[in-house]
Amino acid sequence: MQQLFGIALSKHPVLRHSVSTLVTALTKDKVLHLQKVKEFHTTGSRSRKTLPASDLTTLSNAIILQGIFGEPKIVRSLFTDPATRSGHADRARSLLLERQSVASVGLINQELLRLLSMLDSPDDLRQKRLPNPFDNNVFPQMGLSDYGGNLLRALACQTASLSLGDSMMAYYLKGELEQAYLAASELQTENVILLQYQRVILRDYREAQAFDELLDAWR
Repeated sequence: MQQLFGIALSKHPVLRHSVSTLVTALTKDKVLHLQKVKEFHTTGSRSRKTLPASDLTTLSNAIILQGIFGEPKIVRSLFTDPATRSGHADRARSLLLERQSVASVGLINQELLRLLSMLDSPDDLRQKRLPNPFDNNVFPQMGLSDYGGNLLRALACQTASLSLGDSMMAYYLKGELEQAYLAASELQTENVILLQYQRVILRDYREAQAFDELLDAWR
């Protein structure tokens, strides 16, 4: 973080935990390549984990995307499944554009527009660095711990009056799949973005139900 954004993680323990969780998840999925390096000192040696220089662009982009979308699994899909990128970009665009801030996190709309355009493009997110839309490098992961450190969840949770579609998204972004499923089951819309998420929620719920039934059968 110091090299990428001039932020000392030692001064931001919540951000440090968030980034560490993200790096661990993306290393497991081979998006990042965390390595053990042995350091030798006059008093002995010790091992530490580090990323190769070739992963710095990927790491920078992953941290920025985590600030917007939150869940490491969504960040992973933005790198590994290009077909999902446009849908996530559309949802973020519909919620975030023209906002100067969300829950006290400042946004630079010009940079956010550039970022969403890149998500809509075939650009390789491992090679081309995303612009940073967070004003003064104040990342959501620093202060939105109640919302999982991401803007979309904060925005959904702080909306005073929610339509059925917004309620569906709020539940989904909070990880409350059953409530999201109930809202998705009732939703009737021609909004392409909501229809995409409705399909995802219905699919995820059915897969979760099938897995629960499989576990019950084994008991």
